[in-house]
Amino acid sequence: MAETHKDRLLAVLRDAMELERRGHAFYLEAAEATSAARGKSMFLSLAKDELDHLAYLDGAFRSLLKDGTLPNLPAPAQVEPTAPPRRPEVFPSPKEAAREIKATAGEVDALKRGMEAEQDSIALYGQAAAQAQTEAEKALFGSLVAVEQGHLAILQGEYDYINQTGFWMGFQEFSMESFG
Repeated sequence: MAETHKDRLLAVLRDAMELERRGHAFYLEAAEATSAARGKSMFLSLAKDELDHLAYLDGAFRSLLKDGTLPNLPAPAQVEPTAPPRRPEVFPSPKEAAREIKATAGEVDALKRGMEAEQDSIALYGQAAAQAQTEAEKALFGSLVAVEQGHLAILQGEYDYINQTGFWMGFQEFSMESFG
């Protein structure tokens, strides 16, 4: 029996729900391993977001199973197709996350790993949006791309702050050339 578009979409949604479960567990583990209150709060906020995404995806999955449709969502901004994710798991399993974070220097390594996972999430959702056959599918995956881009920006901003790169949220804080 040939796989239908609905079957492929259900498979993508299953993978996306697993990605969000792993993201939730990863960010909880990162919060536990982080001693700085600001970093802990950021990771806990990201963990909550992942649970919200899971509920959103679960609703879409159930709707697709029940009546073959996705919930109506606002149209997303233009989604550019992206390269496929570097690895299908995106976030490590909870056990791997605990080992990975505790075996490293903590918050900075969790930030780097989180940024990689968010980039992979963006690629996964971007690819799903590019292959979407309906506006509802494009809206669903396009909105997830936008949210994961926001997560990436948060993680990058915190990473830049901790490492004192002279950048904050992608903007140079000051330039030595301006003092002259």
